[in-house]
Amino acid sequence: MILGGKAPLYDRLQNPNGGPTLTAHWRTQFSFPIQDVPNDSLIETVYYVDYQGVRFISLDSNISQEEQVPWLEKVLEQNPHDWTVITFHHPLYSPASSRDNLELRQVWKPLFDKYRVDLILSGHDHAYSRTGLVDTNNLKNIPTGYEQAYDPEIGTVNVVSVSGPKLYEITKDKYAKTFIENKQLYQIIDIEGNELRFRSFDATGELHDEFILRKIAGKPNLLIENN
Repeated sequence: MILGGKAPLYDRLQNPNGGPTLTAHWRTQFSFPIQDVPNDSLIETVYYVDYQGVRFISLDSNISQEEQVPWLEKVLEQNPHDWTVITFHHPLYSPASSRDNLELRQVWKPLFDKYRVDLILSGHDHAYSRTGLVDTNNLKNIPTGYEQAYDPEIGTVNVVSVSGPKLYEITKDKYAKTFIENKQLYQIIDIEGNELRFRSFDATGELHDEFILRKIAGKPNLLIENN
């Protein structure tokens, strides 16, 4: 889909109507790649796009998570590009204490680790958090599976963000590098060669978070914190 006739827009499904049922307005308003997905309910919500040396993958975290695994592994295995960015609505690591998506970590994270996915973008929790170089050994009450929210042997960074008017407070212990609450944010991601630069701004243009991922041949990504 072309946004304003100038820029491509590749949207990712949220939790429609507060539940797993796809709204009737989705496919009438958007036109996304139709690919060989596991079942018809995932058409135009699960797809990938290759753009300027990056494979962008959209998953549907609302339904059929296990059914998406074979498709996802094929798309990751056959990726001809150096960079991989995956987006889905519910985060692997939630900044809200009342939320935890253990099933996603159990079903999808093994593939993310196996193929060393570079960046994962999520929403749902109406706050901002970003995994990074944090020693969780001295933190208490870390939920199961959160101890390796950022694993330097893998190099995947997970980002949860919000741009809408509804905002939630953060109540989870600080397993991640960066937490921001009560702030609407947008991100700019620049990739050139072996470096990915990620920046998160508010509506006034103030920079709130920044990092660089640098690819090193035969090794996990090097994460460089800029805040």
